[in-house]
Amino acid sequence: MLGLIVALLAMAAPPDAPLTVQGVGALRIGMPVAALRRLGAVNGDPEPGAECTYWSMPQYPGLRLMVFGGRLARIDNEDPAWATRSGARVGMTEGQVRAIYGGAIQVRPHPYTAPEGHYLVYRPRGARYGMIMETAGGRVESLRVGAWTQVQWIEGCQ
Repeated sequence: MLGLIVALLAMAAPPDAPLTVQGVGALRIGMPVAALRRLGAVNGDPEPGAECTYWSMPQYPGLRLMVFGGRLARIDNEDPAWATRSGARVGMTEGQVRAIYGGAIQVRPHPYTAPEGHYLVYRPRGARYGMIMETAGGRVESLRVGAWTQVQWIEGCQ
C-alpha cells in the first residue's frame, strides 16, 4: 500500500507544472481513458452510454478533466495555483493577461455576462488546441484548455 501511495505522489504534477493548450504534466489532450486510469486514481466514471463526462484526479487538485468519446478532451480550472506556461492564472486582470499574450489573445464578449464579462481567447494559428479564459469584473475567473471544439463548449458537457 505504501508503495502505491509513493508511486501516486511521484506521478503527481508538481505545483509549477504549467497548463498548456495540450495538457498539464502527464495529462495530454487526446489520451485515451485507459491511459488516464494508468496515471492513478480517477474520481468519476462515465455513465453507461455517456459520451461526455467530467473526471478529477487527486494528483491534479482543482482541475476538472472533460472526457469525451473515451479521450481527455479538455481541462477546466478555477484554481489560481495553476498557471499557463506564459504565467497567466485565475485572479489576474484582463490587462495583465493581455500584457502577457499581446496580440495573440482575442477579447470577445462573454455569451452570458457581456458587456462586463469577456472571453480571452488564445488559439495558435491553425492549431487543433486552444484556451479560453472567462472574466468577470475585469478578472479571470476560470480557464479551460484542450481540443478546440470542446474548449468552445460554453456549458461543458451539456
